[in-house]
Amino acid sequence: MLLAVPDISLKHLNAIVSLARFGSFIAAASYLGISQPGLTRIIQQGEKKLGTSFFVRGSRRVTLTAAGHDFLPFAERIIDEFVIQTDKLRASHGMSEMRLTISSLMSISHIALPAALMEFRQIYPHVLVEIREGVGNSIQDNVRNGLVDFGIGNAEEQMPGITTESMMEETFFVVLPRHHSLAKNDVLQLLDLKDTPLVSMPVESGLRRIIDAAAVKAGINLTHSVVTNQYSTLFSFIANGLGISIVPSSVVPTIDETAFAVRPLTPSINRRICVMYLSDRPLSAASEAFMRTLRPLLINATGRTRKSVLNLTTPEDGHVINQQAGLYGLLRT
Repeated sequence: MLLAVPDISLKHLNAIVSLARFGSFIAAASYLGISQPGLTRIIQQGEKKLGTSFFVRGSRRVTLTAAGHDFLPFAERIIDEFVIQTDKLRASHGMSEMRLTISSLMSISHIALPAALMEFRQIYPHVLVEIREGVGNSIQDNVRNGLVDFGIGNAEEQMPGITTESMMEETFFVVLPRHHSLAKNDVLQLLDLKDTPLVSMPVESGLRRIIDAAAVKAGINLTHSVVTNQYSTLFSFIANGLGISIVPSSVVPTIDETAFAVRPLTPSINRRICVMYLSDRPLSAASEAFMRTLRPLLINATGRTRKSVLNLTTPEDGHVINQQAGLYGLLRT
């Protein structure tokens, strides 16, 4: 028995998924490479064919209706499966290799990528995934030059031709030997670090630029005495008394709490972690699926990182440092 199939195409499904993702007709139309009226027409056609409305058109943002929330995962699966089968056919005829190449910050790679890859491989078992770790501009350059499908890094400013989507925000902390003189302080200011040797990332890294910009804003000069591009080496240098460091919260769980102390800075220094990809090259279904998998894992990892930070920010006098909305208060234990 043949069932009556609604007259809806992948074009309609892709438009619905893209608008749900961007929350804006302008952004979604730009991503799809069509006009805004064209996208509106496709969405209206899809809603009419399926007999329901998927979106609420707000003054500033487009949001999903209850029906839209229910339908979206189905639409994503249909698109993913179509591309998987298409890629398999092409690969079987030697037309293409199923590969996903990602450029990622070293500090981000270890906190969520392993779990994301495990989940992703259940959906795309035949896709070869290549992770290229980097710092600062190298990730943006890889994206701009088309060497990777997308990048995961900190976008300090809008880059022409590159679309950025915010994934998470993380705070920086001071890492120092547990018995360092500054470890007696519950909270540190950049001014406290002015005459202290720092073990730092290279000047071309986004991390270093954010720290240096904060120092300029505070009107002080920091002393970068040792530079390395590896966190394992950085922590080894600190343990051997070569200085202290300012690091993002994502690397805190890797720290040996018996050897190091971690202290928050006030005012806080933060960075926004984004996914970056070429604006004129739509993401593949594999890239879309990986990003959908990665986003909640990054958010969960950030929560676990905060707990690890709190365990490491307990000074000798028994205070516990509590982070709330980027501000730090002290709670007596």
